[in-house]
Amino acid sequence: MVSDVERGELRVSGARLTAINAQALCDHLDSLVGTKVAEVIMHNLEFRLGKLDATRLRTEEPKATVPELVKHLARDDRLSGFGITKVTFPENAEDLAEIEISNPSVKGPAGAAKAFAFSWWAGILTALLGKEMDVEKFIYDRERNMIECEIVPRG
Repeated sequence: MVSDVERGELRVSGARLTAINAQALCDHLDSLVGTKVAEVIMHNLEFRLGKLDATRLRTEEPKATVPELVKHLARDDRLSGFGITKVTFPENAEDLAEIEISNPSVKGPAGAAKAFAFSWWAGILTALLGKEMDVEKFIYDRERNMIECEIVPRG
């Protein structure tokens, strides 16, 4: 992570980011268009960004394995303040990922917050695995301050 105060820039893994209150953004989007539409909007945005980030990283590190790239991207989540992301690929499922984020910066069981959390990862895995992936089995655990889901092939 690089913060260049003179240039007014924040970069994580080379990508320029802007620090915003993402929870406020999600809450406001929900209030403007309702939770269902807000979730669709945020899903499309984050899914696209995930594909772009994975494609950029793949270009920068062409010999890296998918687990290596995913580990790098999970580190980016932590650097950007999103939370502590753990990605697991179950042994008998080559196109399934389980994702758990503890202390997420954006919380909520529905709407833009729900999509903000995992749609980026669905886009990443779509780009890295070469097949369309979707978010399933979303769980929001307020008491444990954790969210989790499975990323599975679309179908």
